[in-house]
Amino acid sequence: MNLAILQLPTLPLKEEKLSTYLKAIKKGSVVVLGEYVLNLFFHELKDAPRDIVNKTTANKLTQLAKLAKKYDLYIIAPVLCGDEKKIYKKIAIIDAKTTEFYMQQRLIAYPHWNEEAFFNNPKTKTFKLPYTFEKDGMKLAVLFGFELHFDEIWLKLKNAGIDIVLLPTASTFGSNRRWRDLSKARAFFNSCMVVRVNRIGEYTQEGYQWKFYGDSFIALPNGKIEDSLGDKEEVLCMEIEKEQIEEFVKEWNFR
Repeated sequence: MNLAILQLPTLPLKEEKLSTYLKAIKKGSVVVLGEYVLNLFFHELKDAPRDIVNKTTANKLTQLAKLAKKYDLYIIAPVLCGDEKKIYKKIAIIDAKTTEFYMQQRLIAYPHWNEEAFFNNPKTKTFKLPYTFEKDGMKLAVLFGFELHFDEIWLKLKNAGIDIVLLPTASTFGSNRRWRDLSKARAFFNSCMVVRVNRIGEYTQEGYQWKFYGDSFIALPNGKIEDSLGDKEEVLCMEIEKEQIEEFVKEWNFR
């Protein structure tokens, strides 16, 4: 299976850059974007009408569906979508034929970063298995970055025999090391690959700059980082064989 990480900032509505990148990626690849790449960071949307946000997302999803079909790609892209009154935080899974969605089950609810108050995602007491699909004999799942922290979700992923977890994020505040350590631990204990795709860019609030630092990477089932990107706009492509993962599963016998 061929995998491509696109480490990008928020893209304007009519952005040809994405088309250029996708055109250069090998056909049949799974392509993953970070959080808040197709849409602005939610703090920047506080005064935006819900219907405008949804129309913007709909236009971008239409564009991505055409590109997925044209270049025979599986595109994993976090989006903000809903209706005139409500907006939800989801991940779109787009291929040549269909577009499906995974809705984030647990949102951040901190004073400085309160997605729970902004979005209309239903509050759940118990976690469900995230969206999964198969590609080239491997089982993949999509997961939002914040959900990396919850053991209940990982038990479901482990019991489902997931080989690769695709993890779009929008991490800031110099949290590089913590994200690396946690992702490596999840990959090791669950005998899977964790593909962390973090956006880049900046946001300023009350004179304080939030830097989305990139550092996208692939964590292997042995708890090591296979490859990573820096803090600029970059692309990482990798070929993954099921046998690679099976060797780690047999070696450690964690699942």
